[in-house]
Amino acid sequence: AGGLAAALAGRRGRASAERDGGAPREFDATMTPPVFLSGPDPEYTREALEHEVEGLMVVKCTITVAGRVLDCRVLRSLPFMSRAVVGALERRAYRPATLDGRPLEVDYTFRLRLALP
Repeated sequence: AGGLAAALAGRRGRASAERDGGAPREFDATMTPPVFLSGPDPEYTREALEHEVEGLMVVKCTITVAGRVLDCRVLRSLPFMSRAVVGALERRAYRPATLDGRPLEVDYTFRLRLALP
């Protein structure tokens, strides 16, 4: 986990330059949710396959007004899958969340159910 935390910490400096200037808001029911546009699904690692890892991962990320996924933090992990899941999420593009028709940067919680292929 230390390596993942260090890797994510290194990305935060780059990420802050791509934001709209304000701190992200926590996504809530008053907003229209982000809509997935493109990008990869997480791929199982060799170790996760060998250990038959399945279950729920919870990851909170910032989705910018440009639809980029940044600063992902794993809230609930599965063995051998954190890097693969964060890497896939950060390569995705979304239509941003909106409030009253205006796009806004949000902290959004992804719940990903992983099942063996």
